[in-house]
Amino acid sequence: MAKLRTASAQITSPGPQGYVEYEVDIETVLRSDLPRLVSKIPLAPLTAEAIGQLPEGAKGAYVLFMDGHPVYAGKTDVRHGFRDRLSRHAFTIQNRENLDPSRIGFKAIRILVFSNFDVEAILIDALTDADETALAWNYRGFGSNDPGQNREGQEPAEFDVEFPINIDRKLDLLEPGAYDLLTILVQLKQHVPFYFRYQTDHPPGKKRPVHFKKGHADQRSAAPVVVDAGDTLRVLLKKMLLALPAGWRVTHFPGRVILYKNDKIYDHALEAFTAQSISGDGA
Repeated sequence: MAKLRTASAQITSPGPQGYVEYEVDIETVLRSDLPRLVSKIPLAPLTAEAIGQLPEGAKGAYVLFMDGHPVYAGKTDVRHGFRDRLSRHAFTIQNRENLDPSRIGFKAIRILVFSNFDVEAILIDALTDADETALAWNYRGFGSNDPGQNREGQEPAEFDVEFPINIDRKLDLLEPGAYDLLTILVQLKQHVPFYFRYQTDHPPGKKRPVHFKKGHADQRSAAPVVVDAGDTLRVLLKKMLLALPAGWRVTHFPGRVILYKNDKIYDHALEAFTAQSISGDGA
């Protein structure tokens, strides 16, 4: 029997009589159907409430929109479903200059047979072919993981340059009161919607510094820091600098903040401050 085709499959007979192989061309089906499906799905706001309505563990492809225009296409992976991935994106867009989270929405498509198909590439190709201005965030560093070694010396992502983090919005992470400095650092690292990194002890002979929850000797021995209602990240950082010994420096980048005990000046920093530079400024 010669090769036959259906609308979505190829049928071949490699040899034995009474036997055929039926290979469904899933990629062709996805390329045909996904873009049309995306155009018909109602837009949902990228909020915890909307994300929480999605089925737990559901996986597939999704598109983020800003003011109804597609800006990012992505896919889940084996470990992380829609809830995890979209929650991460919703977290990332908080506390950004020039970016109102209420402008961002999403459309998600659960694909029950998709693990072997690059649905992200399919959506990117289709949406950018239809509109060359679509999916600008896909090419500008949005959704990227921490870049790793020598990260502070790397050129910032275009997304972070256009929508830099805002360290002057109140945080409300802690109730007003006096706290150990390390307790505040841990809370900030775990809850601010961008990368916040601080130096920890690095015992001699060890390849890596200690875990962030153990901190640095200076942080563990610092005097308590008073948190007031409405404190911003900038205010908290200045309070902690005044409680730490000399030599600590805060550096604010477009997409992250670091607190290190050094005097290094970084090319791509937006600003840097020390206890000496802020003393007397009302911090």
